[in-house]
Amino acid sequence: MNQSAIDLWTQFKHQHKITQPDYEVWAFGNSPEMADELLAHVLRGEKTGTSSLHLLYELGLEDEKIPEVGNYSVLLDGKNQAQAIICTRVVEILPYSRISEVHSYLEGEGDRTLQYWRSVHHPFFEQALKAHGLTFSEDLLIVYELFELVFQK
Repeated sequence: MNQSAIDLWTQFKHQHKITQPDYEVWAFGNSPEMADELLAHVLRGEKTGTSSLHLLYELGLEDEKIPEVGNYSVLLDGKNQAQAIICTRVVEILPYSRISEVHSYLEGEGDRTLQYWRSVHHPFFEQALKAHGLTFSEDLLIVYELFELVFQK
C-alpha cells in the first residue's frame, strides 16, 4: 500500500470524522506527466469529471472497481505521492458516442470542448484496448464519473 495515501486518508478521516474505511488509490492517465497534468486541473477546480472504458472493468483489466456514488479516491501525482481526495457524486454509463459538451467541459482538459475531448480520449481509449487485443468503437460504454475535491495536501 502507498504510505503517502494512507497518511493523507488518515488525516482526512480525522479532520472530517469520516467512518468509511474503504477508498481507492490511483493516478490519472497512463504516464507520470499525464498524472501531474490532470491532477493540476483537479486542484485548480477545473476538472470535476473523468471517464474510463466500461469494458476494461467488465473484463477485470482495470486495477479499480467501477466507481460508485459516495466512493472516495486518493489521487496520486506522477511520483506516486498522494495529493488529494475526491468523492464520487454521479456515475453515468453511456456509449462513447453520447458523451456531451457538458461531460467534456467538466473533464476540464484542453479548451473543454467535446471536439478536444474526443481528440484525446479516442486515441487514449484505442491504445488501452489495443494493449489487450481489443478494438475501439463509438458504441463502447464509457463510465463517466463526476466527483468533488474534498481534501488536498
